[in-house]
Amino acid sequence: MRTRRSTAILMATWVATFVLYLFVKPDHTMFSGPELVVNTVPTAGNTAP
Repeated sequence: MRTRRSTAILMATWVATFVLYLFVKPDHTMFSGPELVVNTVPTAGNTAP
């Protein structure tokens, strides 16, 4: 069975997009615990009661 041209173009586009994403994706930082996610506002900047 032969792949249609439109299917081949769609597959090639998907693969190219995925490869580009792998090159430009941001690095993941590891958090040591949930306190780093919850407490994102520094205490010096949080002056409201």
